[in-house]
Amino acid sequence: MMRIGSKARSTMSRVNLENLIVALCRKPTQKVLTWGFFTIFLMHWVIKFEQVKEHGNFQELDIPIDPETLRKYPPFGIQTVEEFPDDGPYKIPPVLHQTWKDTQIPRKLMSWVKSWVTINPEWEYYLWTDQTARDLINERHPKFLPVYDSYSENIRRADSLRYVVLYEFGGVYADMDVECLKPLDPMLRKYSCFMPQEPYEHPVLDGNFEILVINAVMGCRAKHPFMKIIIDQLPFFSHMWNVLDSTGPYFVTQMFNRYSRTVKSLKSTHEKAVYLAPAEYFFPTVDPIKFFWFRAQCGKFDKLSYNQKRACVNFKAYGAKRKPLPYSFTDHHWVHTYLEFRLSLKGPVDVHEIVPKVKFYRVLNASLSS
Repeated sequence: MMRIGSKARSTMSRVNLENLIVALCRKPTQKVLTWGFFTIFLMHWVIKFEQVKEHGNFQELDIPIDPETLRKYPPFGIQTVEEFPDDGPYKIPPVLHQTWKDTQIPRKLMSWVKSWVTINPEWEYYLWTDQTARDLINERHPKFLPVYDSYSENIRRADSLRYVVLYEFGGVYADMDVECLKPLDPMLRKYSCFMPQEPYEHPVLDGNFEILVINAVMGCRAKHPFMKIIIDQLPFFSHMWNVLDSTGPYFVTQMFNRYSRTVKSLKSTHEKAVYLAPAEYFFPTVDPIKFFWFRAQCGKFDKLSYNQKRACVNFKAYGAKRKPLPYSFTDHHWVHTYLEFRLSLKGPVDVHEIVPKVKFYRVLNASLSS
């Protein structure tokens, strides 16, 4: 029996998907639409699986991985794990902040949200909705409100909100697709502000630079000057076309580089310093959606920079599909929500069912409350 390769199956899936869309346009009956959207949903995941399976494999690329090459292009990352305090006062308050449009949380995110309260049971948990977010900014940063309201995408408002929340109240912010793996108390006792990096290969193969600060997890004490600088600079970047440059990781990286130059004489544990956490601590796994692009980049091995070759050699030698390490505090599941939640077969869950002691912001006393 003839076997069909993964590339052929992926191509066939795309052809079938195109034919289905044509059929939907010709016979837009309710029954056809129902089955059509269900089939599109299933085929989306088939294609996604095939892409990850095919493009996450770098073994077929013509890249040397002999001992001499591996010595020349060593892996990225830390060589030793730092020491953390077992007890003592908190420099960052043990408070978790998360955001969603309302109190109805998609089921896909439930276990990851719950991981935070299970592993950090003594922490307080605050959910910020669209309404409480706007209330906070109107109350504490009214001059920024017109910029906040003018953002064309919700993600820009979500990005800017997390900076305001950390500046006003302190604590840890985490996206809802981030899973907590171990208590973060040691990190909160050692540093007054920490910002993680994306996996090292992301900026190297995307843009040939070494450090990309990511805002999907971060922690700071209240009133930290770094967060104040970020908030003050947001209006000047609001015109940027790409959200990454306007409010996201590229913007935060630029702010971090600026701020680091002003406090370069300070130790990372100083109250005004910002600690750049290794990718292994918070983002130990590579985003699967980037496999296709990274594999294409590595296919041009001879034309790449030293660091890009370094990334490609290690992808081939050790694989791109990774697992969290024993010292990883969190793992990012890289959920891209453009389709998953819109076509969810089950309804969302009220946040109180996941976090019974969830708290919200109240305008009347301009504080956090249950």
